[in-house]
Order: sequence, then structure tokens, then C-alpha cells
Amino acid sequence: MLHGLPIWMTVALGIIGVGGALWHATSAPSAREIAMRKREHRSGAAPKNPLALRDITAECGVDFVHDGDFHGRFWLPEEVGPGVALFDCDADADLDLFVAGGGSIDRSGAPQACQLWRNDSGFFTDITTERGCGIEGPAYGVAAADYDRDGDVDLFVARLGANALLRNEGARFSEVARELGVADEGFGTAAVWFDMDRDGWLDLYVCNYVDWSPSIEQHCYASGVPDYCDPGAYDSPGQDRLYRNVVGARFEDVTERAGILGTRGQGLGVVAEDFDGDGHCDLYVANDSTPAFLWRNRGDGTFAEDALKSGCAYNALGVAIAGMGVACEDLDGDLRADLFVTNIRNQSHLALVSRGSRFEDASAKLALPAWSTPWTGFGVVLFDADHDGALEGYFANGAVNLAPSRVGDPRPYVEPDQFVRFEDGRTRDVTAGSGAVADEASRALCSGDLDGDGDLDLVLTAFNGRLRVLRNETQGLHHWLQVDVRDERRGAALGARVEVEHGGRKQVRFVRAQSSYLASSDPRVHFGLGASIRVDTLVVRWPDGSERSFEGIAADRVLAVTKEAR
Repeated sequence: MLHGLPIWMTVALGIIGVGGALWHATSAPSAREIAMRKREHRSGAAPKNPLALRDITAECGVDFVHDGDFHGRFWLPEEVGPGVALFDCDADADLDLFVAGGGSIDRSGAPQACQLWRNDSGFFTDITTERGCGIEGPAYGVAAADYDRDGDVDLFVARLGANALLRNEGARFSEVARELGVADEGFGTAAVWFDMDRDGWLDLYVCNYVDWSPSIEQHCYASGVPDYCDPGAYDSPGQDRLYRNVVGARFEDVTERAGILGTRGQGLGVVAEDFDGDGHCDLYVANDSTPAFLWRNRGDGTFAEDALKSGCAYNALGVAIAGMGVACEDLDGDLRADLFVTNIRNQSHLALVSRGSRFEDASAKLALPAWSTPWTGFGVVLFDADHDGALEGYFANGAVNLAPSRVGDPRPYVEPDQFVRFEDGRTRDVTAGSGAVADEASRALCSGDLDGDGDLDLVLTAFNGRLRVLRNETQGLHHWLQVDVRDERRGAALGARVEVEHGGRKQVRFVRAQSSYLASSDPRVHFGLGASIRVDTLVVRWPDGSERSFEGIAADRVLAVTKEAR
């Protein structure tokens, strides 16, 4: 029973809340019918690779091209790229799209505004001006959450210069960062909303990349021609910031009091998770060529940096990798949260599997070097693309340094994205024929079900290139379940855990929006169920330890589960 309603009725309400095709009219097709129609429109010949993504950017109305202020100066901020978010800005149950703007880095030229598109049953309309969210770039990380618990999803935007907080007031957004105390004047990149003190209000951690200004720029070369400098050349790692949410009215900078001040890195990726199971949310920060951070939450308002002791500061070779994107999923089936971190060309990506209080580098065991070393990875999404119960991964790739073979190439930083399958304890590159992007220098990557057919679609940005919308058109008759976990105020229950059992197998997913690289995804969790037509048991655990369990949940639908008020 959910709030006094039978499970079947709650499930039905959940179905109403999936994509716009199911929301706008009672006669709209079901998720299964949408999936069948997509299959009917494909050619009869089965593709060599059943994992299929299709670029629908033009037909769905999105036309964003990033302005990286790329004018031959090779300044470090140029190549960071724009962040992106999928979130429901207007409470109509469609996932809308926000992308960070670029433009002039030193304010000598024109800025590029951030943009917001409304999703109407899979077609996007630019509503930036009418919603008042066209703040100027250069902007990078985007983090979406309802920080003030008013029922609307708000946006934090990390920028070079003053960060922005767009408060969603229903009809419009208001920029309130300075008023509320989060307008740090750094080089903001990734950010994450999480409840650090279990008071029910979402707090905010913001990564700062480098203490940058035009005066510290240097002249670097590759193969005798100008190129971007490694961030280590500046010897100026940034200072991350931590803000405590004071009942939605303001934020208190607790960086020093929490024990974070003075520990510096070149942060590009961050994820919040209770890694040690003590009931308090921790933070993993992927730093670029400096040791990663693992901020263990002591539960008293302070954090301890524990990455070295926990085996996740470096890879197994003792190298501080060029950590950029980070995903946090169960990689080995033991129902614990593991980490996957993308890396630079000529170094393997990093897989860190949880061994209780420590992490173990499983990169070689998972065969990551075989396919990840040729390219530089940024955004990463691990998801079950074909609903068979095993993970796939999409990797947004793009160079940051000029390869000798690309000297003279008009687009030397373009690299092909990759699609990878996890199977039998290893990974395998299945990019060929998958529809992965091959003609951009990709950066941010997020996921969500844009068309209400039950599978996860992707949106990715590019450095000085086009934003892409990739619809998941993977063939197959496997089943799925999405779970929309809410707190007692019906906001997304960030930090909750969902475990399902079906056909004798268990799976776990974690409710979060921020991961990958500069990105914010749909926080609803998604399970591929293979041949199972129902979930035998489903257990939801909220961050405060409270649980709800259900049995006999039918597949191929969205289940909305709300925490009971105490």
C-alpha cells in the first residue's frame, strides 16, 4: 500500500508521470506501443549491433552550438566545454533540457547565453527568454534539484567568475546566487546537491578547477605548433567549496568548518554516495592529474579526506589519473556502489570496485585498457541500454592535446565516442554500428527517458561543437522498470537506494542526478529486467534509513514511490 492506495493504483499514477506522450492525452499510446512503433519504422534487416542510438537533434528542434571562444590563444577554460541537464522544469512530467553557454572568456567579446528547451512529447521549444534563464557564459557544470522544497526543480550553474543559482518560481527563474551566498568567483566546474547533515535540506558541493586568470596563461606546444597546456603547468589547483542549506532561505559557506579548506585539486567530476554505509553521504571528487578526493562524512558537520587510505586517490600504478567524468554504479554485482572514472588518451579509464571500507582497481580485470587508451574520455553514463539486466556504457570522447598525427587537421580535437558492453566480468567495445557520435569533441553527457518508451536516451555536448540528442532505439523484447523515488515533500529523494529481485537475480540502483561530467540526469532509477515480466521484490531505502518494500510489481512501467511522513 502507498499512502492508502493499492499498488496497482499507485503504479497507474506513476505511468501518468512518465514522458509527455503519456501525459498530454488519456488516449496516448502506452510505453510498449511506442517501442513497437519505433521497431515498425526500422528496416527489416537486423543490425550487426543490436545496441542502436539515433541522432534526432534536428528533428526534435534543438540547435545549440557551443562557442568556446576558440581564437588561437589556447587558454585553458576554452576546452572545458558546456554542461547539460535533463530535468522537469514545469512539472508536466516531460524532461526538459538546459545547456550551459560559452562565449568570451575575458569579457572582450560577446557572451553566449545558457539555453532552456521545453519538451513537448519529444519535440523541444526554446523557452530561454520567457523563463528568464539566459544567464551569460562561460558556464560549465549544471546541477538540478529542488533546493528550497517548493516543488519546482532549481538549477545551479558553475561558471568562470560568479556562479549562478536559478530559482524556479513556476513561470520564471530568478538568479539568486549572490543573494543566497553561493556566487563564488572561481573557476567552477562540477557541482552536486546532497544532504550532508540529514536535515532534509539539500546542501551543495562545488568543484573549482584552477585558480585561473589570463595572466597565468603560458605558451605550450605539441609537435612544434601551439597547443593547450596541461593544467599542471599552472601549478594552481582550485579550492572546492561546500555550502550548507539553511532551510532554503540562504546558504552558509562551511568549507573551512567542514575541514575541506586547504585541500586543493583540479576537480572536474563529483558524485555523492554513502560509500561506507554509515548513513551519512560521502563525496568522491575526480581531479585532473592530481590525487582524487574521498570526503568521508563524519556525521558531525565535518569531513575527512580518506582517498589514499581507501585506495582511490590513485590507480594501481600509483598514478594520479586525469580524472574527468565519474559514474557510480554496481559494476560487479555485489550490490555495492563502485566508481568508474574517465581518463586521458594513452592512459586507461579507472574502475574502482568497493571492498567494504576500501576500493580496488579493477581496470585490468574489466579489460578497460583494451579499448579506452586511444581516446580522452569526459562524460560517462552507465545504463542498461537493451534491458537485458547488464550494464552498457556510453563514453563522450574528445582530445585536449594535439596528437602528432593531427597536426594541420582543421578539427584536431575531434575523437569518436564509444559504446561499451559489460558482460561476463569484462567490458567489450561495441561502438561499431551503435550510432555513437564520431564527429565532435564531446564533453558533458546526461541520460533520461525523453520519449516515454521506457529506455534511456542521451544528450551530450561538445567543445566548440554541436549539442546532440541521441534516442535509444535498441531492438529487443526485454522488460524494464523505472522507479521514481520521492521524499515526503514529493521531491526527488537524492541519496536513496533501490534494490530489486527478479527471476532469482538482484540489482541495485542509486537515486542521484549529478554524475558524469558537468551534467545532471533524470534522477529516476532504471532497471532492465531481461525476460522477467515482474519484479518479485522491490525495496527502497531513503537516506535516513527508512524503508518500504513491495512485491509482485509488473514490468514495463514507472513506479512512483513516496516516503511516508513520520
